[in-house]
Amino acid sequence: KISAENAALRSEITQLRKTIVGKVEETHAITVLKEELAAITKDKEGLKERLIALRRAGKRDSDTLQTEARLQEITQEVEKLRGESAELEVRLKAEMNARKKLHNALQDVKGKIRVFCRIRPASKVELEQRSRVVVTSLDDYSVVVDTRTGQKSFNFDSVFGPTSTQDQVFEDSSQLVRSFLDGYNVCVFAYGQTGSGKTYTMQGTKDHPGLTPKVIKEVFVRLEELQGTASWELSVSMLELYMDNIVDLLAAPKDPRKAQSSLPLDIREDVRGGVYVANAVVNFAETEEELHRVLKQGLLNRKVGRTDMNEESSRSHLVITLTLSLYNKTTDARTTSKFSLIDLAGSERVSKAGTSAKQMNEAKSINKSLTALGDVISSLANATASSKSFIPYRNNKLTMLMKDSLGGNAKTLMFVNVSPVEYNVEESIMSLSYATRVKSITNESVKNVESKDIMVLREKLRAVVEERDHLRKIVESSGIVVEEHETEEDLRRFKTCLLYTSDAADDLLCVDLGGRRIIKKK
Repeated sequence: KISAENAALRSEITQLRKTIVGKVEETHAITVLKEELAAITKDKEGLKERLIALRRAGKRDSDTLQTEARLQEITQEVEKLRGESAELEVRLKAEMNARKKLHNALQDVKGKIRVFCRIRPASKVELEQRSRVVVTSLDDYSVVVDTRTGQKSFNFDSVFGPTSTQDQVFEDSSQLVRSFLDGYNVCVFAYGQTGSGKTYTMQGTKDHPGLTPKVIKEVFVRLEELQGTASWELSVSMLELYMDNIVDLLAAPKDPRKAQSSLPLDIREDVRGGVYVANAVVNFAETEEELHRVLKQGLLNRKVGRTDMNEESSRSHLVITLTLSLYNKTTDARTTSKFSLIDLAGSERVSKAGTSAKQMNEAKSINKSLTALGDVISSLANATASSKSFIPYRNNKLTMLMKDSLGGNAKTLMFVNVSPVEYNVEESIMSLSYATRVKSITNESVKNVESKDIMVLREKLRAVVEERDHLRKIVESSGIVVEEHETEEDLRRFKTCLLYTSDAADDLLCVDLGGRRIIKKK
């Protein structure tokens, strides 16, 4: 079956490549036509100038008449070519959109991380200071940067210029919601310098919502379509990485779950290689409005501050995780998937940001984590299938959190946000180079699906775990201290999960809880 699927995928990829080649040839033909139109237009302008000069001289000889006749012919030809060009422009745009979808489908089949670039508009201050625009988009795939040593070009899976809208940005990303409902882990993250538009892309504003609110809306629209054929449970967690510490933004001080949130927030991996944070507060939501209320409250707790580069600069990395458990009544199967939306804090130079002493420490922590992320990306980009090189995920909590998104089992999309002006050209080139390396990383995305038999076993395991935890509470409420095993002898002695005592009142009372702990009487 797998061989047949691989053969089908290879056939699909071959067909996609042929289609893309055809679109490229048609694009070349349109370019040639545009050049021909430009040459004729130039010829027309020359004839106009010659006719004006002849009229001024008062000459009405045959040369003038021939010139007028020729000018009229060219004018008609130009109008005809303009009509054809306009029609071809419409066709070209449609073909480019089709090519983009085919390209994204091909990259999805390959497991490649897709990288989108977004160039923000020049700010009001930059316009007032007449800052020169040096970062421009040639087309939907190419970015050009003017530097002192010449032009540098970069190619990405999609490029959005300063005039692009939030709807256009989401349109190219919306297919990831389908993957999320199909059972795949998905990650979207935004990277770039402070003030480059990352938070606007991910969160947006009330009037111009960004990717996160649009993803949530699309998720509920698609879940509504499954009414009657599936049941589902959607939850959300919201964390920030601030000064190398994980902070739970949903654990408010007055929250009755404070005891839970006070437990250590440990980064762990499940059996499939998926990353999660133990003891993080998880809120369940049944409606779009309910989920938005939860996120709005969490965002109020996020660390922000003013710098010279940004009025409201994010001082932490934000990780929003949607987890969906979907039971298909037709197939009797359950999928469990997560959608991670990550707004990284901006890289910044202290000399430009004009920060306070506290913000300098924040900037050092941010830059340290982004450097660790760069090391992971470089290691993954240089790794080959034959050489399993060491990937330094554990060098920083940020890279540990993003492990399954970079080289892991998730379908991942990166947004690289850049400033268009010359003042930030060095940072823009660094961000674009960074993103180019990410393009070469391949993930092994897998569907997280469970059959009915596995679900029954998991439910039995859950019942056993609940019973164990219940017994633990009973034991602890009796004044008994729980201590870790310290020796292999302890492990062998108590692994039978038996409870026993002796006649002596002060003797040791022991019980094994899953082969992991010893209970001793106070």
